[in-house]
Order: sequence, then C-alpha cells, then structure tokens
Amino acid sequence: MNLNHDQLARQLESALGTKAVTDEPGLLGSHAVDGRQPVLFCSPESPEQVAAALRICSEAEAAVTPWGGGTVMALGNLPRKVGVIIGLNRLNRVVEHDDANLTATVEAGISLAQLQQIVARQKQFLPFDAPFPAQATVGGTVAANLNGPRRSFYGSVRDLVIGMKVALVSGQSIKAGGKVVKNVAGYDMCKLFTGSLGTLGIFTEVTLRMAPVHEAAATWVASGALSKIVRLTDEFSGSQLNPTATFILNSQVGAAGSASKGDWQFAVRSEGFEETVARHLRDVQAMGARHGLTSELLHDTAHNCYWDAICDFPLQPGRLVYRMIVPRASIGEVAKIISEWNTPNGQPAIMIDAAVGTLWIAPAAENRSVDQFLKLIELARAHGGHAVMFAGPPELKQDVDVWGSPPQSFSLMREIKRQFDPKGILNPGRFVGGT
Repeated sequence: MNLNHDQLARQLESALGTKAVTDEPGLLGSHAVDGRQPVLFCSPESPEQVAAALRICSEAEAAVTPWGGGTVMALGNLPRKVGVIIGLNRLNRVVEHDDANLTATVEAGISLAQLQQIVARQKQFLPFDAPFPAQATVGGTVAANLNGPRRSFYGSVRDLVIGMKVALVSGQSIKAGGKVVKNVAGYDMCKLFTGSLGTLGIFTEVTLRMAPVHEAAATWVASGALSKIVRLTDEFSGSQLNPTATFILNSQVGAAGSASKGDWQFAVRSEGFEETVARHLRDVQAMGARHGLTSELLHDTAHNCYWDAICDFPLQPGRLVYRMIVPRASIGEVAKIISEWNTPNGQPAIMIDAAVGTLWIAPAAENRSVDQFLKLIELARAHGGHAVMFAGPPELKQDVDVWGSPPQSFSLMREIKRQFDPKGILNPGRFVGGT
C-alpha cells in the first residue's frame, strides 16, 4: 500500500463523504474475509462513487474486496490480503422494470428478495435460486455465478444476465450488453464478467430476464434405495416430461426430512399451468409405483420449504462443501462410490442436480475430509468431469487450491486479469490459480 491508513481514509472521504468511510472495529470484524479483517469499509451511494473508490485504491495499491450481502464470502481461496471493503448496500434501486419485455435493470446491491417483491407486482419473478435470498444481492449472485435448482428449465445466471455496467480499477465505467433479450452485437462481455468473483471489476448495474409467475406448483418426492432411485432417474430422463427441477439427495441433506435413515430421495419440481403440473404428478407417481418406491406430494409451504433447504445447502455457515460436475449418465455410479466413503462421522450429505450432473458433497468439516479432495478430483476426471472445494471454513483451506489444477486456458485467464487489474488489487488470490 502506497498510502498509510489515515491518508487512504482521507482520500476516500473526499470522494465519498465522511459518513461513507469508517474503520469502526465492530463493522470491520463483521466484514472479515476468511478470518482476515479489512482496514477500512466504505459504502458508495452511486456507480460514480464506486469507480472513484476503485481508482483511489488502485493508485494506493490497496487490496479491494467487493461486498454485497456477504453470503458468498466462503467461496474461493484464502485472500492474499484484505484492505478495503467496498460495500454495495446503498446501490439498491430498481432502475427500470420493463414488464412488457420481461426485463429489469437494477443496481447491484439490491437483495434478491427485495427484487422479487417488486417484480411480483407485475406477476413476474427472477429465476435466480441463490442461497439466502434475503441477504444475497444481484451483484454477488452474478459475480459468483450461483446457479440454483431451476437452472435446467429457466437457464443459468449467464443466460439470464443480458446487460451490465461495471466499474474498473482505472476509475472508468463500462457497459456490456443491453436492455433487450435479443442483443448480439460485438463480444458478449457479460459472460466474461459473470462468475469472475469480483476479480475484474465491480458490478454497479445489471439487466436481467424475468419470467412470468406460474399458475401452479408442486413437488413429488420418492424415497428408497439408491439403486432404485437411479433406475427411476434413468426412466424419467427418457420421458417427455419437462419439470423445473429434478434432484437426488440422501437422508443427510436437511431437505430430506421425511426420508428414513439410509434412504435416498428423488424430487421432481413442477411449475406451470394447472394441467401441466397435474400431468407431471400423475406420470411420476406411476413411475415411482413401478419401481416400488414410497412417495409423497408437497404443496404450498411444504413445497417451498423443501426447495429453500436445497437452495441454501451449498453455503451453510461453517460447512465444508465440494462441487463435482460429471456427465448425467455418471451420476448414479459416482454417487454410489462417494456414499461408500464412510468416516467416523458417517456418510457425507450428498445432493445431486440430476438434470445437469452437478453433485454437492458435504462431509464433516474436518481435516480428514480435506484429504478426500484429491480423491474427488481423480474420480471426477475419470468420468470426464471436474471437482472444486466450493466453500469451507478458512482453517480447512490452508495450503489448498480450492479450484483444483488450473485449466489449460489459465494463461488466457491470467492475461485477461492483468489487462483489467494490472496491480492485482481486486480480491487478490481468491480465484483460479491464485489470481
């Protein structure tokens, strides 16, 4: 850092105002990143102030951590250093809701729950299923590329983001994409920034695709042995049914409250017209009966609570979670292998998005579970996939690259990082390869 603490604080205060910059110990402690406490917290009230704060920090070579709702701070490697937190809590407006074209432009600090309440007035919703939506922000969800259970039906975060404004370390602001769904002019920079974990710039505004609120919703849950669940999943995958989510989970997952110990569950979430939902329920009940599985239907509160637990599963405080992505045809075999890795603390909690082949594995948060990371990486590679340590307590991330081995494209990623952040001040060390 080229400036001392007081000099940096004074420069930030001159740009943002004295009330927007603080070093109050309690606030700094609540914004620690993997146990590392920042030296300053600032809360800009406009995109221009975000850009100005970034420019000042870059000139001072002070590390910057963007902060939305704080729900995704367990992601990534341990930071090399933590200096200034730039909080986006004051950038929380809906700039424009074009309900006729099913789009909304919002400031990055708005919470998902707040946005859902606003667009619901026009019978629309944002198909983001990020954990803890009351705290999670649009900017944080896009930065972390947090895809939820309904990804296979409504699209990924990258599909739903159609435009954005980003503040760069130079103090400039750039615009990518637009405010209409069919926007294909030039390079799609939105996809570059989405999932960059705040290492290239700070989102100040995002334009998103909305979806119409469904007429009906229900969940069908089958319970039984993993072998039967896998056979049911294979039959279901070959059917013409198109639900909004299909998940497999064992009894260690909090959502599987009604499952007997040792049982697995196959959950089908259906949303749409009354007739569509009724058709799904009739057909899946018939499939479950053929496989000798017990089943139940969930509506209203029970339906919502079941999927809320699935959404929140990857980012529970203090939980160690691995994410593995393999071809859908391999999920049964991979789940069987992992479920047999019993430890003194029992079987890990396993949750699988059967529509896209993503497995979430939560063993006990202890060092012996970290030793299994290499086994997971090799297992994923053997099936043409990959594995990462998605989240975990800081003491378990010591001497571990949570992203695994850098990909073949890493040199390109590193050069992009150098172009956007030449001094390496944005979230230093937290992303792939310690970038």
